[in-house]
Amino acid sequence: MNHSSVLDIKQSISRDAIIGHDTAWSVSNLGAVQYRHSYDRSLLDTIRRKALELKAEHAHRKHLDLTYISGPDRYIPEIKELINDKRRLDTVSELAGTRLEPYPLSIVSSTVTFMSPQDGAVDWHCDGVPITELIPLEISEPIIGGELEIYLGNPDIGRAMVNKGEMPPAHQIMRVPHRLGYATLGHFLGILHRTAPIKFGNRITLVLNLRSVERPFVDDNRVFYLAADNDAEQGWLAEIEKDVRERQLPAYRAFEAKRTGMPAQTAITVDTRTTW
Repeated sequence: MNHSSVLDIKQSISRDAIIGHDTAWSVSNLGAVQYRHSYDRSLLDTIRRKALELKAEHAHRKHLDLTYISGPDRYIPEIKELINDKRRLDTVSELAGTRLEPYPLSIVSSTVTFMSPQDGAVDWHCDGVPITELIPLEISEPIIGGELEIYLGNPDIGRAMVNKGEMPPAHQIMRVPHRLGYATLGHFLGILHRTAPIKFGNRITLVLNLRSVERPFVDDNRVFYLAADNDAEQGWLAEIEKDVRERQLPAYRAFEAKRTGMPAQTAITVDTRTTW
């Protein structure tokens, strides 16, 4: 069945429309899409309740002005259930236009974010993970602020403005209000975005990260950024090495072999001194 044909879509924009041109470092032309999800309400309520119980001990506010629990699926099994739900993966893959799989690193596969005037929001940034699904667990009524804001244009230009303390022009910002019962799927790698500061109220959001099955090597999560983004022990470094060796490198070689027509096992040795 074609899931996207029956989904209630609130807002949708392509990656090309956001940036203004095609980009090589991407897994699809998905920009962002907000759609009505079918996740069990009681499951989400359980995740919200357990996350609030963990907040005092496990939530930190040390990166991008955001209070969050990194890798909460390590503590909340219901999150892991949702991460691996086949129907969910089928739906987000169809919306993205490419087959997706859960992001493998334990510290980044999921996040629970807490946003309020006291907890902060999330400042302008481009994601390291390729694909992100934002699932609101709680939104106060009323709430002032807290919309997803996407910069429409070259992210380097937008980042330069932000670094100088300037706000991007209003006509170059797309605003997506979050809604209970709706999830937002975004291919935010290389796309500048933030959460508008919350002036009144609060929002709790479950963030589930994904990547391409065919091209898991399309990823911009650098080690220093991961180190700034979590409070975990050093085991995640071994996870990265294992993933590069067992998934990313074989997939990259297979992709390049298909692109160039050369056998994947062929190695080309170049004496760099001859190119000086």
